[in-house]
This record gives sequence, C-alpha cells and structure tokens, in this order.
Amino acid sequence: MLKIKNISKKFNDLHVLKNLSFSVEQGDFVVIMGPNGTGKSTLFDIISGRTAPDQGSVYIDGIDITSLSEQKRACLVARLFQNTYLGSCSNLTIRENLAMATLKQRQAGFKLGIRSFPQKVISDFLVPLKLNLENLLDVHMGALSGGQRQIISFIMSILNPPKILLLDEPTAALDPNSATKLLMFAKNYAQENGIPTMLITHDPMIAKHLGNRLWILEDGIIKQEFGPEKNTMNPQDFFHHINYEALC
Repeated sequence: MLKIKNISKKFNDLHVLKNLSFSVEQGDFVVIMGPNGTGKSTLFDIISGRTAPDQGSVYIDGIDITSLSEQKRACLVARLFQNTYLGSCSNLTIRENLAMATLKQRQAGFKLGIRSFPQKVISDFLVPLKLNLENLLDVHMGALSGGQRQIISFIMSILNPPKILLLDEPTAALDPNSATKLLMFAKNYAQENGIPTMLITHDPMIAKHLGNRLWILEDGIIKQEFGPEKNTMNPQDFFHHINYEALC
C-alpha cells in the first residue's frame, strides 16, 4: 500500500502540490489526468525519491520512506517514463539490459550479470508477448522501435517485483498498436500480482477503460475523483479534450 500524507512542493513561487494526501491500496489501478504543469510528474518524482517534498511524508506498507534516496527506493518503486530512452541503455543489447536489471540492489560486475541471465525471463515475459523479442536478444536497444523499447523497459522495471508501479505517460510516443500491447501487459501484470499502480495520461479513453479509480489533478490538489462509475461515463466529462470539430 502507498500512503501520501500532507505532501507539498514549490518551485520558486509556483506551488505545484498543496497539502496532498491519499492512499493507494493493493489491487488499485489509479489513472491521473490534469493539465501540464499541475504536478503529476512531480508527484511521481516524490514517490520515487527523485525529488524531496517541502513537507509531508511518503509511506509504503506502513513504513516511512520519505528520507530514502531514489536508489534505495528502486527495489520498492518501479517507474516507466514517457521518454522511451530513459528506461534502458541504447548501447547495450536487449539481453545485456535485462541481465543488468536482474541485478538491481545487488553488487555484481557486468560479466557476472550476463552470465547469470535467467532463461526464465524469456519464457515468462518475452515469449507470451508474441512480439518476437526473444529472437532479438542480441540487438542493441537503440535499434528498436519506441514500442519495443518501452516493452523491454517495462520488463526491466518489474523483474524484481516492486511494491508500487508508476506509469508516467508511457504510451505518449507510441503508435496505437504498441500502446495497446504495453497497457494490456501492464494491466495484466498489476492485476495478477496485486501491485498498486498509478498511470498518468492525457487520453480520456484510456482513463475511461483502464483502472478502477480516476483522479483529476489540478492546482496542486485532486479536484475530482471517480470510481468504477467512470466506465459508463462520457470520457469528455473527465477533463479537457481535443476539439476535433474545430479542426475541420
């Protein structure tokens, strides 16, 4: 379980998060929407330890982790970014990236990581995706498509099962087919393992169909909350959307 208690954050004179408190329980999949600059990614930065809050606390499974560094939280919090290049090393192959990911929080050299690459990763993660990634293990990450990189980055983030999963607009740079596969993979993984998950998106259709909770973050607070009833609502009622008629 993730618990945020009275979190606030300012950048110069901009009050990004204002005394924010909430809990995300086991099995929850929370979708977050809101305008740019309203603190969505800053919230993820605070949960993952990349940014320290000005005040407030972060708890995982009842333990206060507010003072833990991002590195020490790596075994607790998995995060997938919008930028498809942030979650992996382009100069290494798929095999090398996955091998190093298995060594998270362990002291080991690069050669040991390659030698200890578990074949179970192939059978449990790559083969079921049916994307032929198991036959591309020795291809450098930089040669892959954005969708392929995001899938591998996601697998890297969950090889050591986290306590909380953060998806920071992970499909923004992907084509619809790749986005669908990634989101289905993430949804199924979170459900099967009961991992609390939070997803930032600007797509109202994703917000309608994915997850059991929806928050509209605006002006540093959660202005609106929706539960399972969101699945029957008009997605245009959630938040601002592109006015397609105006483009004609």
